Amino acid sequence: MKFYANDVASVHNRRLRPAFVDDLQFGTFLEALPDGVALLEADGRIKLVNNRLEILLNVARGDLVGSELGRHVKTAGPIIQKLWAAVQQLKRIEVSGALNSQRNVVASLSILRASDGGAYGALLVMRESTRHLRVPGGSDNFRYEQGVESGRSNIVRTPTIEAIASKAAVALERGASVLLTGETGTGKGELARLIGNANDAAFVHVRCGLLSEDQFEAEMFGVEPGSPLDTSTRGKLGYVEAADGGVLFLDQITDLSLHAQSKLVAFLETQTFSRLGSLQRRQARIKLVAATNQDLPALVSSGAFRNDLYYRIAVMTFAQPSLRTQPDLLAALIDHHLRRLNVGRKPPLRLSPEFLERLTTYSFPGNIRELANIMERAAAAAEDLARSEHFIAPNADTAPIAAAKPSADLEAPTNLKDLVQEFEAWVLEKSIAQNGSKRSAARALGIDIATLVRKTKRK
Repeated sequence: MKFYANDVASVHNRRLRPAFVDDLQFGTFLEALPDGVALLEADGRIKLVNNRLEILLNVARGDLVGSELGRHVKTAGPIIQKLWAAVQQLKRIEVSGALNSQRNVVASLSILRASDGGAYGALLVMRESTRHLRVPGGSDNFRYEQGVESGRSNIVRTPTIEAIASKAAVALERGASVLLTGETGTGKGELARLIGNANDAAFVHVRCGLLSEDQFEAEMFGVEPGSPLDTSTRGKLGYVEAADGGVLFLDQITDLSLHAQSKLVAFLETQTFSRLGSLQRRQARIKLVAATNQDLPALVSSGAFRNDLYYRIAVMTFAQPSLRTQPDLLAALIDHHLRRLNVGRKPPLRLSPEFLERLTTYSFPGNIRELANIMERAAAAAEDLARSEHFIAPNADTAPIAAAKPSADLEAPTNLKDLVQEFEAWVLEKSIAQNGSKRSAARALGIDIATLVRKTKRK
C-alpha cells in the first residue's frame, strides 16, 4: 500500500488524529445520520459503521468492523472495489452503482487529514439513489420505490380522496398503522402511494397473495449472506429492510397464512427481526399501511385472521368508496382515460352522448379497473367515435342502472320532426349538465358551440 511521506507518519502516530474520533459518543453520532457511514483507518480497515450502512451493504456490523474494506468486494458488490482503490491511493472519489443488496447507491469517500496534512483515516458516506427500482433477477412479489413524490402515482384526486389521504398521512406520521378497506378495484394501492407522498421516503409494495407460507420469512426478513440458506452467495434483501425509514404497504393482507400472520405480529411488536441464517436482531423503523377487500372483523370471528394482528394493523381504518357512489371521480376518470388513450392515437377517440350515458348510469361492480377495461375496449373497437354498441361491460351478469328518459308525462310529439327535436334537446341539456358548460358539452358532442347554442334556443 502506497503512502506519501507525511501519510506514513500519521499511520503510526495516532496523536495526530482528533480526539473525538476515538470518543465513544462519536459512534452514537454516526447512528443518528440518515445515510450509511463508515470511518476507516488510514490503512483501509473499518473502525466504525452505523446501522444504515449495514442495511445498505447487507453485511453484519461484526463482519465489517476491524476488516479491510476491500475484503467485502465479493459480498457487497463491485462498487466497493472502486472505493477500496481510492482508499489505497488516499484520494477523494464519488461513485454510483448497484450493490449486491439490490440497492442503487451514490457513495463518496473523503480522506481525513490532521493539521499537518497527514492522513489519519477516511470517511465513507453512502446514500440510496432517489429513483424507482425493480429488483434485478429477484422476486416480483413487491415493488420498491424511493421518493414516491416524484409523480409516479396515477391516482385521480377528488375532494373525497384528498380528505382520506390527508387524514391517513397524519395518522401515519404520528406512528399509527393505517388500514385501507373497500371493494376490489377501488384504487387502494394508488391511495397508499398518495399517502406515502407525504414524505420523500422508501415505499415498498408487497403483494401478499404471492407469498407462500414457506417463502414468507425469506421474502419479508431477507437471507443472511454466506449462511447455509443463502443459495446466491450474496444474501437477499427483505421487504422490511427495504422499507426501513419509509412505508411498508401490505396489499391484500388477508391472503397471508396464519403462520405468516404470527411472524408478522412478532415483528410489529418489536420492530426487530432476524434474517434467515442469522441470530443477529436488526431493527427496521417502518410505517405500516395494509389493505384488503375482505370483511376483516368477520374473518377474525371465524378464526381465519389473527385478532392480535387485526388490532395492530387497524389502528386507523379508512374505507375507500366504490366508484358508483362518486360521480365526480367517475367524470374525472373518464376524462383521464380518454386523454391517456388518445396519446398517439389517430384519429383521436371521441365519446358519443349515448356512450357517455351508458358510462354514467352503469353500476361498475369492478370499480376503477372495470372502467379502464370498458374504455380500452371501446378504443380498440371504435374508429373515431365510441357509440352505444362499443360499451361492453366485462361483467355481463350486472345490468346497467336504468337510464333516464324524457318524461312520459309530456304530451307526445305529433310528428317525427318534433320527436327528433325533443330527444335532441334532452341530449343537449344532459350533456351541458355533465360537462359543466356549453363549450365543454359542444366539444364532447363533436359539434361547434354556435350549433349547440342555436339548438338550445330553439322553441
